[in-house]
Amino acid sequence: MLSNDNSAIRKMRDFFNTEKFMLIVFAIACLITLFKIEVIGVLIFILIISFLLVVCDDLMPTTLPFLLLCETVIKLYDSYNIFIKLLWFAVPVVSALIFHFIYYRRKIVIGSAFKSMLFVSAAVTLGGCGFISKEAYFSLVSFYYVFGLGFGMLFIYVLLCTYLNTERTYSLKDKLSDTMIYMGLFAVYMIIEFYLANIPEVMQTKGIIYMQWRNNISTYLMLAMPFVAFKAIKRPSYIFLALLFYCCILLAGSRGGLVFGGIELLMTMSILIGLDKRHRWTFISIGLGIVLAIALFFEDFYGFFGATFDRLIMGISGAEKEVRLQLFERAFQDFNNNPIFGTGLAYMGNRDVHPSAKFALCWYHCEPLQIMGSLGVVGIIAYANQLFDRFVILLKKKTIFSVTVLVSYVGLEMMSIVNPGIFCPLPYLFLIILMLAVVEQVNKTESVKSLENDIQLNQVTAESTDEEDLIYEDR
Repeated sequence: MLSNDNSAIRKMRDFFNTEKFMLIVFAIACLITLFKIEVIGVLIFILIISFLLVVCDDLMPTTLPFLLLCETVIKLYDSYNIFIKLLWFAVPVVSALIFHFIYYRRKIVIGSAFKSMLFVSAAVTLGGCGFISKEAYFSLVSFYYVFGLGFGMLFIYVLLCTYLNTERTYSLKDKLSDTMIYMGLFAVYMIIEFYLANIPEVMQTKGIIYMQWRNNISTYLMLAMPFVAFKAIKRPSYIFLALLFYCCILLAGSRGGLVFGGIELLMTMSILIGLDKRHRWTFISIGLGIVLAIALFFEDFYGFFGATFDRLIMGISGAEKEVRLQLFERAFQDFNNNPIFGTGLAYMGNRDVHPSAKFALCWYHCEPLQIMGSLGVVGIIAYANQLFDRFVILLKKKTIFSVTVLVSYVGLEMMSIVNPGIFCPLPYLFLIILMLAVVEQVNKTESVKSLENDIQLNQVTAESTDEEDLIYEDR
């Protein structure tokens, strides 16, 4: 019934890999946000994903609906009590996943990152050994994070390497890039829609307005920004979309986004100027134009975005003994309490400082300190080894795509210095694992000899496409 020989099924699968389908699910997400029906939206996306898993032999069409689902629910802070009552939501998607992996089973493929991830999985599982109570270690929240950050993610990595290793009629790297761009565009929509819905408050304050989900939405934009920016190698106009992404980070009011998003944007612009000789002066002119515009309208710029800068200065100066700084101090104390294995991810002894949401860890809000305090020396060694391994994989074959993924990954690592970030199994760590698996798969099939050669090929392809469009219009 679902065989490739069935022309109707084949056409359906081809459609689900088109940009038209991506636009449809993007529009659905926008409507869900507009009408504020996020809980219903979760069910809608679960049904879409479940259907795709059954009828498609390819996992990639499910990626955008999944990411849009994750973005949709970030507004529902501390929503454990809502979703625990709707646990049956998981039944269709779990059933579809089981069906997919059995019906479309493939030969197991082990990727290059397997060994370093195995080491991390062991370190995460052993975290808190000899310190944390049995009740805390075997709790449901502990299982989700320990399994999700450890052996569960290792299992997902193997599945991705296995199921991405197949022939396809489209470019895998272009598919992932487009998916990330639509994810970023939806984040832009969420922020703009929020401002429009609260326009009276904006007019009254004449500045940014508070959104509880500012750090999460900024993280999505930082993950997506490099994928937009490096499209500028083909068409320089894409750089303005990258600037829009950063402007929306500023509108979100995230201090981490302000600083690290700015660093990521500068990093991206610097790489573009260094690599793309053809468009170098275009990018330099755009950069100088931005600097000049900010200088000319600095008073208005600071007047609108000043609240974020003020919070940043207070946090850095220590004028405000904020929760993050107190948690940073606790991380060193917790490390001293159990230096080998740490206090464990599910240790809740710091809730007097940070009463985290239900079904959430008591985060240190800093990845290096999270590793140190929760996983000890074993965790530090494991994560350092994994970081090195990921850089080796991403730099093994230098292409525009691998550089794009590298900058996106660095962006998440930077954001994780002041937020849970990469310690969230879904979607952030999953996204990094997906990117690594895609890079490995693309490297197997790419015939590009050098980064310079890849840039030239991309620009020639862009020019050919433009010429074909002109010929079509003349006709």
